[in-house]
Amino acid sequence: MKKLLSHISLFLIPILVIWILAEVFYRTVPNNYTYKHKQISNNTDIEVLILGDSHTFYGINPEFLSLKAYNLSNVSQTIYFDKLLFEKHIKQLSKLKYLILAVDYTTLSQADNTQEDIWRKYFYESQMDLDVPLIKWYNPKKYSLALTRKFDKTWQTCEEYHNKGTLIGCDANGWGNTYLSTVDSVEMNRLAHVVAKKHEDGSLDFSLNTERIQQMIDLCQSKNIQVLLVNMPSVPEYVSVLNAEKWQKIDAVCQLLETNNSNVTRIDLLEDKRFVLKDFQDADHLNADGAKKCSLVIDQYLNKL
Repeated sequence: MKKLLSHISLFLIPILVIWILAEVFYRTVPNNYTYKHKQISNNTDIEVLILGDSHTFYGINPEFLSLKAYNLSNVSQTIYFDKLLFEKHIKQLSKLKYLILAVDYTTLSQADNTQEDIWRKYFYESQMDLDVPLIKWYNPKKYSLALTRKFDKTWQTCEEYHNKGTLIGCDANGWGNTYLSTVDSVEMNRLAHVVAKKHEDGSLDFSLNTERIQQMIDLCQSKNIQVLLVNMPSVPEYVSVLNAEKWQKIDAVCQLLETNNSNVTRIDLLEDKRFVLKDFQDADHLNADGAKKCSLVIDQYLNKL
């Protein structure tokens, strides 16, 4: 029996050590979640708040907006978390005048607790101080970030920290400042198909996420805040292989939200000809130069409102 327990201990101890090290790593090393939570909590005088996924995270740079702005977008951030973040911080943002909200191909159709939300939700709750209804009290991952991701993903994150010396991929204004390359035109057609396939969930049910946007609009209306619904730029090769019926429905929802709400302005930059290949990091993300161009375009709208 003692021999059996000894063998079990030899097996379990390394696992326990790895788990503890991973937990300490996630709890102590600053990342986009911890950094943005700290920044937005200390920037209570901002006038423009930017929400959305990686398209706005990399694509809208507050530096080029006339008013004081903060980019609270993040990679793979869904409307579900946009709404939770907005509702958490709106009370302290007494000077907020404008909310910029991205509506992209996946925004309206993505179901809750799918794709990267499966693990990211734990980081929003733990590191951005959100109450996330998707997470039940009896879920062990609620109490251990090391359990939320597969070991190979944790290892990759550790390697990234070792190589770069940081996990923070944004500047003091929340803008994702690491997209500095230009997409390869030779690879564009193949890349566009790969990205489009990744983004297609096959759903045309927009009801839940449209309602969430409407609730955010209503909250803004009650506080005299203008809402800018932005369709971020993408390369033509990417747009051409998306489901046309779905985009027409997305377009119709955006138009309806603008028509039915006096505090909403829709900015459709999806196929805007001002954005050329050199402005893109890949098929659907702007690089730093493209972000500057996009931010200046949006600033023109802000100055007109």
